[in-house]
Amino acid sequence: VRNAPENTYVNPYRPSQSPQHEEASHSCRVALLPALQEIESLVKNTILTPLTRVLNSHVATVMSKMHRSGAYLQDPRDDGSQATSFVQIHLVDQFDNIASAYLTPLPNEYASIVASTVATFSIYSFVSNAAMIRPLGEASRLRLTQDLADFELSLEQLVFKGGTSLSLSQIAGGKPYSELRAMRQLLFWNMLDDKTLSPAEVAKALLRETWVKDVRPSTLFHFLFSFAPTLLTSPHHFKRMDAHQYVGAMIKLDGSVDDGEASAWMTTMACCDAYQQRESVDGSMADGDRRVGAILMILGPELLRRRRQ
Repeated sequence: VRNAPENTYVNPYRPSQSPQHEEASHSCRVALLPALQEIESLVKNTILTPLTRVLNSHVATVMSKMHRSGAYLQDPRDDGSQATSFVQIHLVDQFDNIASAYLTPLPNEYASIVASTVATFSIYSFVSNAAMIRPLGEASRLRLTQDLADFELSLEQLVFKGGTSLSLSQIAGGKPYSELRAMRQLLFWNMLDDKTLSPAEVAKALLRETWVKDVRPSTLFHFLFSFAPTLLTSPHHFKRMDAHQYVGAMIKLDGSVDDGEASAWMTTMACCDAYQQRESVDGSMADGDRRVGAILMILGPELLRRRRQ
């Protein structure tokens, strides 16, 4: 800098340039890089990470209402004529508040991190809660399908307001969005309607479905419980937890899900083992599809093997 001519600027205006200016500019950038990285890490660890955890916990609390009677669980007094959108009532305003109160004041680079994390957590949490709804009748499936479209639209708007150049389909490598889309096909999977198929045939046909690769194994396991006899206890009941608490144990507040898959499979196996013992004692219970337990035991190892690859 001492060797550079006077009355000149290195950045951002350059009325004159010299090798000394370029060298000084480069040296300053290199010298400041560790400090900038420390500041970036400080912001993420002390501001962004706690913020996203709090926001996601609020989202999880709202999504716990999915298991209340009248949301998707059919009320016996409800003929379906006054169906309401759970997403429109509970989640749209939640996401709008997050965008206006937390994303707008933040710089774009930080707002995009928060929006992406909230969107990832929200998708996994919504799909997991939806898969655990039991019983899941035709009216509930239709209502869920309609809400999935509203849910996707509200998250697209959240991500857009976050200032990121990524679309919802590009966040977290596209995995959350792919599972959200696959959930629509999963809801109307009906191969169990054919009572002549063996559990092995149903499992093999299910593994050949193109959308299976896009859903977490736990999503498929829990969805199949909706077809099962009442003797086959739901995983959250087996663990003596509410459904939303069980989902919270699988999905961390930072949106990561891998650690919960092995645990979900262990719980599913325990449920199937307990079912086999109960069925041997009281096999007269005819409700639900008695093939579900055997199908789960066939699917589990193969789905987990695929996920590890």
